[in-house]
Parts: sequence; structure tokens; C-alpha cells
Amino acid sequence: MKRFFLTVGLFCSVCNFWAQTLKHPVIWITEEERPALIDKINNDDWANDIYVQLRQNVDSVRDNYFSNPDSLYKAIPAFGGEMPKHNALLTSIAESSMLYYITKDESYARYSADVLWYYLSKISKLTPQTTQVMGDSFYDPRTCYNMLATTYDFIYNYLNSGKAEIYDVASGNYIKYDDSVSQKAFANIVGNILQEYGRPDKHGHIISNHPILTAPGALYSILCIEDDKERERLFDVFWNKGTWHQSSFQHTILPMFSSQGIWPESLSYSYMPNISLILNIVDRIKPEMNVIADNMHVFEGTFLFENLRNPDRRFVRYGDSKRTVDLTEHNYLYILDIAKRNNLKTLQKDAELALLQKYEAEGGRQPKISDQQYDNASYLKLFWGHNLPDKKVEKFNYTPTVIIKHAGVALQRNYVEKDNVDYGLCGIIGGAHYVHSHLTGIAMELYGAGYVMGPNAGLPLTVAERQIPLHEHYFRLYAGNNTVVVNGTSHGLDEGSWKGKANVWQNTVENIACEPAHLQQPVSDNFSFATQYLNDTVNNCIQERTLAVVRTSDTTGYYFDMFRSESKSENKFHDYIYHNVGDRVSFSDNQGKSLDVEITDRYQNDIGDVVKSPGWRFFEDTKTTKPVSGEVKVRFDIDYDNKYMHVFFPAGAEKEFTKAIAPPTREAKNGYVKKNTPVMVVRQKGEAWNRPFVAAFEPSGNKKSSIVSTEQLTYNDKVVGMKVVTELDNNTVTDYIICMDTDNGKYIDKKLGIEFEGRFGIVRTDSNSNVSLYIGKGKQLSFKEYKVQADFSEKVFKQF
Repeated sequence: MKRFFLTVGLFCSVCNFWAQTLKHPVIWITEEERPALIDKINNDDWANDIYVQLRQNVDSVRDNYFSNPDSLYKAIPAFGGEMPKHNALLTSIAESSMLYYITKDESYARYSADVLWYYLSKISKLTPQTTQVMGDSFYDPRTCYNMLATTYDFIYNYLNSGKAEIYDVASGNYIKYDDSVSQKAFANIVGNILQEYGRPDKHGHIISNHPILTAPGALYSILCIEDDKERERLFDVFWNKGTWHQSSFQHTILPMFSSQGIWPESLSYSYMPNISLILNIVDRIKPEMNVIADNMHVFEGTFLFENLRNPDRRFVRYGDSKRTVDLTEHNYLYILDIAKRNNLKTLQKDAELALLQKYEAEGGRQPKISDQQYDNASYLKLFWGHNLPDKKVEKFNYTPTVIIKHAGVALQRNYVEKDNVDYGLCGIIGGAHYVHSHLTGIAMELYGAGYVMGPNAGLPLTVAERQIPLHEHYFRLYAGNNTVVVNGTSHGLDEGSWKGKANVWQNTVENIACEPAHLQQPVSDNFSFATQYLNDTVNNCIQERTLAVVRTSDTTGYYFDMFRSESKSENKFHDYIYHNVGDRVSFSDNQGKSLDVEITDRYQNDIGDVVKSPGWRFFEDTKTTKPVSGEVKVRFDIDYDNKYMHVFFPAGAEKEFTKAIAPPTREAKNGYVKKNTPVMVVRQKGEAWNRPFVAAFEPSGNKKSSIVSTEQLTYNDKVVGMKVVTELDNNTVTDYIICMDTDNGKYIDKKLGIEFEGRFGIVRTDSNSNVSLYIGKGKQLSFKEYKVQADFSEKVFKQF
């Protein structure tokens, strides 16, 4: 791109008759900060790139406007509709106002002032109740009011210099600028956002993300009010008092953040960069409020999102979430500005590391001005952007266990140094009720071989698609996720649901054990586990699921999944559901012989509630085996690049395996977003607590799995684990995985020579005479003559 060099000139601002004390610009940056910004643009390529983009966006539009202004005004739609056209024009004048601030070229200010006047003069004739641009009190602050306020802030000194004339559309002439008209307009805008004429805020009540999304439009507009007393009163409403429409930032919005600093919604709704944005602006204007020190947990919690990435850097997904939505850069940029200004060295280092890693993954720092219509704050990449350390990127410490409490989610992973996208493992289990939650019980999602192979349901592309039966009656329910349905009737409640008639209220899944602990270092590079528990009062059952990641080599590994489930009333049957992207699913016995299947309609039913729970009517081409008690091998094939998910169910209680096709997987790679998803459902009659579902999942680039066999481990007529035998080059690895349902469980197998006391442990042997003993949570573990005993931490690993 062409580089533009700028000079810093003297610029005198003239205060108007309001005699107000707030100097403009103030929202994002001040006049005193302009020399440093000019230095950035002149000396740093990333900053100059943004400046060049601004010029490219504005210069020709500005010139065309002055050639024929009437053509622009004729194209402006009436108030009350066509948001994209209003937003595009207001974005253009906002960008032009930024260029005026940077260059002091008055042609930018004149263009911005003329169009700004068109809008503000119209709004000034309205009332707070009738004020609108596109006509929606939720979208206007995010698409129009924010841009009007930003424009006014940047050209304020030009407008109030006493010399400014603006184009009057009605007369076709230029008239003297009158700031009282703008003040009346911003009073209406602020009134329309705050809606003091509506219901009062109820501090501490649970809200959606709406007041957070409209908050910048509210605060920007408040900062355009010139009367000091009224501006302070409105800020007090915004920050302290609140209204039902624009909840108190201090007493309603901020208290909703969990102790982990996470906004309690699904992942792609939880980023909430507007929080860091608002706190930064308030801290700049009112440092005496100490909003940074009081909300450090919010800034620190932002870095949890970095820990929720799969090996391909896309995010895990729970609830109404999109794994490709990534707003972390905004948060990291805002937090870096906060940290540097407040000399917060640890926060600064964390933000720099996260940004450096992001830019390295994307091939360098390539800041782009966004053309998004909603909440466009991409310009802060320039105004709040900082240079990053010129050094080799330090590796982010991806620890094996991450617990997201509000979502009831536990993450387990095992990353490798080389070819992590192909060989890294990452899975999550959990579920809960929160805004934008799904009804899942203890759902599971698995990554492997470059794909999120076993996906959670996620969110459709458009808002309209959220209302269709496919989403409301399938993806949002049990059947659209990888979970266990009890007696064919698992459902949620309407009462308490975040969305009316969605029936998605459920109890929160809780983490009851894991190794390592949340964000801590593991005792072994090869083993980790997490156990989640659900006391399901809606369906009168208890469930417990353990997900362990077991690494067998730098290029091989598998997931151990044990799902315990028991109804507190009658245990008719349990259905274990698992979806995997791909082209087909097949069942075979331990000799590799295909299992016969017959057409069934067993999943063409529901419980008769408004959402047709559990949602499995969307399964098609359902074919079921006869009852099988022997080992069953399941394989999902991905033809695009010959990837596979191998699943092993050891011999045990009789089960019936159904294969079907389900609706396409959202955000799937390599065209599978348009292909139906293979799904298996494993039905077991009776209870599934003492006879839990237990399986090993191995993602692979090979048609033949490295796992060759599995067996159940039993003790006192209870299934307590699984033996997994893996064949590697010149080595056979055997894992005895013990998974009890209490912290003080006991397992003894005199024939194998294994004794264990605790909840979770692994004995590993191989053909090279190595023995590994791992206690994830427990007291002692022995294998033949080898023995380990845990200390107070209840975990230990040793290789003999």
C-alpha cells in the first residue's frame, strides 16, 4: 500500500457558549494523544495500513459528494428502515471524521458535518420515544447512534469554531451551524437508548447481552451532551441507576460475570469486548473511579478463551455458539491499552502473547477495517493499537484441563509439538442452562485428525434459521448432540428457560474430579481426565461422564469415554447418541465381520411436548442390529481426505447399535457442512450406572486403527473400566483404565495383579517391559511388584 506521511500541526479549539468542561474528542482519543498517533502512522506499517484503508474508503466518496451533494441525499432512505444504507453512509462520515482528526484537512470535516446535520436536524424534531434511524431501539445504538456520536466527537471543534457552515437540503444552501440542534438530537438519542420513560432497572437481575451491545451507543452519545450537569446525570443513569432497557453497568451487568471473569452465555456470545471497551473509556475519562482495579477478573478471564481452542485454532462449541466467530483480538487490543496505561505488567504480557500468537498463526499483523454493520469498533486497532515486542513468539501454555463453570463444561486435551493440527486431541463434556444454552445433558465434542469429528450442535448462519423446527426441535435438544437419553423421554423445562417455549432449562453439570486441575500442569504427558456429574431433577435421573485423553505416541492417541446413567424411577432403556462428520458409519465385530442391520422406526417418536423432545425424529434411514453382547467396532469414514474415527465398545451387556443419517453439521470443514451427518445410537435396556457405556475413540488418518482390542474391567458385578490394546511400530501398548464412581472406590484383579484405591487410575505396560502407573485421583495403585502411592494431592505418575 502507498504510505502517507503526516505532520503534526497546531490546532486551537474554541469552546462554545455552553462553557462545558469536557474537551473533544474524548470518546476514543484526545487531542493531546494526536502526536503519538501521527508517529504510529508514520513509523509503523500496521498503523499506516489502517490509515491508507481509511483514505481508500473515504476520499472518492467525499469528492463525489462535493461534486453532486443532492444525489447523496436523494439516496438516503426514509427513517424507519433499510438499515444497511443508513449504516453505510454513517460509517462513511465517521471514517471521514477520523481522517479530519488525523490530517486536519477540513474537506473531511465538511463532508462529515453536512451529512451529520442531515440526520441530527431530523432527529432533533422528534422525541426520545419516537427517535429512530432504522427504527429498532436494539439495533439503532449498534449501527447508527454510535456512528453519529463518533462523527460529532471527532469534528466537534470544527463545528464549534464559529466558522462552520453546513449544507441545508431543504433550501439547497449553506447555513451557519447551530449546536443547539445537535444537542437536542443527542438528548433524544440518549433518551431513546436509556428509556427512562420505561420500567426501572432491577439491580442484580439476570439479563441477556442486549444492554452490553447497546452500551457503546449509549455512552458515546452521553459524552456528546455538552451540559456538564445533565451529562453527569445521564452517566449516573448509565453506570449506576440503570433502566430496564439499558441496565446499570455497575450493578446489573458487571455482577453477572462469573468468578472466572466469563460472561455466562455460550462461547461465541461470551467474548463481550464491549465490556473492556467501556471500562477503558470510563477509566480514561474518570480514572478516580478505579474501574480497572475493580474488574481485573474480567480482563484476566478473557484469556480463558485462548484455552478453548482446538488444535486448528477454531473454538470448541457449546450451546448456541459458532466456532469460527473470534472476537478475542478486540479484547486483547483493548486490554493491552489498559495494561500499558495503568502499568499492569502481567496483563500486558498476557495480551502481547495472545496477540503475537494470533498474528503468527495468521501470517503476520494485517489489521483490517471491518465493514460489519453491527458494533463496528475495528478502528480501535489504530487508535488503541500498540507495537508488540519484536521477538520470537512464546508458545501459549495449553494445559490439559479447562473448566468453564457456568456452562458445566470440562475440556481435556493433549497437544503435540509437531503437526498438532493432525495429531493433537481436544474434547469437551458438559452442559447447563444459561442464555443461549442448548438442552444436552452431559454432551461430548471430540476433535481429531484435523476435524471436529464429533461435534456439538452449534448455531445456524442466520437469525431466521434459529426459529425453524430443525433448530428448535433438533439441534437445540438432546438428539442434536452427543449425549445419553433416558427412557426415550429426556427433555427440558419451559419454566426458567432463557427463551420462551424452548423447553431448554436443565440442571447444571458439575465437575467432581479432574487431573490436572483447571489450567494446572499434568503429572503425565500421556494421561489426563475429567469427570462431570449431573443431578437431573427434570428427568429424575443421575448421570456421570468421564472423558480421558490417552496418548500412545506422538501421532496416536485416543479418548476414553465412560457414561454412567440411572433413572431414579424406572430404567427401561438408555440411548447413547454420537454424531461424526463424514460419509458413512459401519459396525463390525471383533473379527472385522460387518454386523447385519434392519430398518427400524424406533426413533420416529417424541414425548408430545411443544419442541418434540428428545428430537430424534430428524434421524433418517435408521437401521439397527440385533442385540450384541460381544465387542463392537464402529468406523466413521471421511472420504474427502481419508480420515477416520474408530470407536470400540468392549463386550458386555447386550446393546443394539443403530446407524442413521442426521442433518448436516454446522461449520464443518471440506464441504461436510452440506452433507448429512452419520450418527450412531447405542441402546441398552435397563440401567446404565453399574453397566455404563464405555468406549474408546481413536481419530486417525489410517483406515486401520492402532487400537486392536478392548475389554471391560469389572469388579463386584460393576463395570469399572476398560483394557485397551494398541499396536504401534515394534511395540504393543496395553492400558488398564480404572474409572470408579466414588473417590474411595476399590478395584482388585488378582489375576492381572492390579490393586487400586481411588476414583481414576491407569496401568500401562508395553512390549519393551516398561510399566507406567498413573493416579489421576486416588490413594494407591499397584501392578504386580510395582506400586505408587499418592500424597495429599491424590495424584501421581511413575514409569518403571
